[in-house]
Amino acid sequence: MFRSHSRQQSILTARTGAAGVEFALLLPVLTLMLMGTFDYGALAYQTMQVAAAAHAGADYALRNGWNQTGVQTAVAGATSLTVSANPAPALSKGCISNNALVVTANSTCPSGGASGSYVVVNAQSPFSPLLAWSGLSFPSTITAQAVVRIQ
Repeated sequence: MFRSHSRQQSILTARTGAAGVEFALLLPVLTLMLMGTFDYGALAYQTMQVAAAAHAGADYALRNGWNQTGVQTAVAGATSLTVSANPAPALSKGCISNNALVVTANSTCPSGGASGSYVVVNAQSPFSPLLAWSGLSFPSTITAQAVVRIQ
């Protein structure tokens, strides 16, 4: 009897395999966290790449003047991602007011300075996360815009 009581007590207090069971319970949670981290990292990386593509188009316009096809080519070739200059680059006459381009037909700005010629470059790329997350929202398209004064 003493022996069976001792055996029953050792079964109840035995810890062998507890780490394996705990790991098996936590593995799905850790995997989801890792995949979520990967998706957010991919989103951040691709956002930077799309912004760099828009700036490459603006840099092209700054160095070479207005050439819509050249700007679009610079945007598409700036990164290994599939990036398009959409909406198409535009040349506008305007003024900068409150950090935004205000298109104007006048040669002077409301603030008193001369209006200039600005190239507005848009870039966009599709984005699809690794998993379809029900509780998190990811954009289906990443967009960026760059504006540069060329005159």
